[in-house]
Amino acid sequence: MKKMPAQRSDEDCVQREDSQQAPALRGSARIIIASTRAADGTYEDRTGPLLETWLRGRGLDPVDKQVVADGPEVGAAVREALEAGTDLVISSGGTGISPTDATPEQVAPLIDREMPGVLEAVRRRGAETAPTALLSRGVAGMASDSFVVTLPGSRGGVRDGIAVLDPVLDHLLDQRDGGGHEAVADPTRGAAPFAGDRDPLRIAEDPPMGGAAARVRRAELDEGEISVAQMVEAVTDPRCGAIVTFDGVVRDHDGGRDVDRLEYAAHPGAAEVLREVAREIAERYPDTLVAVAHRHGPLEIGDSALTCAVAAPHRKQAFVACDDLVDTVKQRLPIWKHQVFDDGETEWVGALG
Repeated sequence: MKKMPAQRSDEDCVQREDSQQAPALRGSARIIIASTRAADGTYEDRTGPLLETWLRGRGLDPVDKQVVADGPEVGAAVREALEAGTDLVISSGGTGISPTDATPEQVAPLIDREMPGVLEAVRRRGAETAPTALLSRGVAGMASDSFVVTLPGSRGGVRDGIAVLDPVLDHLLDQRDGGGHEAVADPTRGAAPFAGDRDPLRIAEDPPMGGAAARVRRAELDEGEISVAQMVEAVTDPRCGAIVTFDGVVRDHDGGRDVDRLEYAAHPGAAEVLREVAREIAERYPDTLVAVAHRHGPLEIGDSALTCAVAAPHRKQAFVACDDLVDTVKQRLPIWKHQVFDDGETEWVGALG
């Protein structure tokens, strides 16, 4: 007779990797356990309690849980949660490759905007101790205003999912609600209106800058060195009186630990995502010229990882667009950081947020 694995405490779940108090979240959550055996009572639900403890600890209320059979019942449960306007929908189970594992097929059609980096980060984290974690087929993304993520059915997979999601959930929900997107009336004075209403940034007397595609002067991933100087050269134009730049360099510490070096790994579609982001920024800010590059492969301390430059006729236009560009790249680009600490330990970190 096959023995059930030994029960471990829910305290095994590490909710955050830093010592700072996690900010309280507002909203509702629905946990969906996809397991035919757990649904008919022949197997204990061992992942639901971990998720409940974590989500309630972050302040979400209500936190509901359903246990359903694999297959169509999963899709029905997720749709019900979405129709109820649930802010966060998390499933556990059914993401493997057995004949009954069908959670991704049930959930993927409900997602409007995919976030492939979330589950890639979960898989890579799990693979550090269990190579089979790479076989998980989970998906994540936004379904209207709801964030949906499908985690593995194992306790280890759920712990990896929590470790990846916990540091970014507050940012994700804030961005969904338009956090920080405020506008000011004066286009040349005052604090920069990071996104929001961009009409006040337009100056009627400025010369036309051309279509969005032509104003993206550079947008690429590069294995070689990148620099702000390259970006500035790409956007220099006699019509522009301001150039704002950003240089994201590799620092020597993270989370209180000394970093020796790191490597960035990019999804095969990352280059196209970067070009898409650059085009979107150019469309949002029609008076700007845009250049951005992200490096991948091995980097040393002090190397530039993300560089960009935005040129515009006036400084406020350039400041706002550059800030939006950096935030959007960090939010959308499917690229992951493999850090090597000075004690020899390593860690994969998702690039979200």
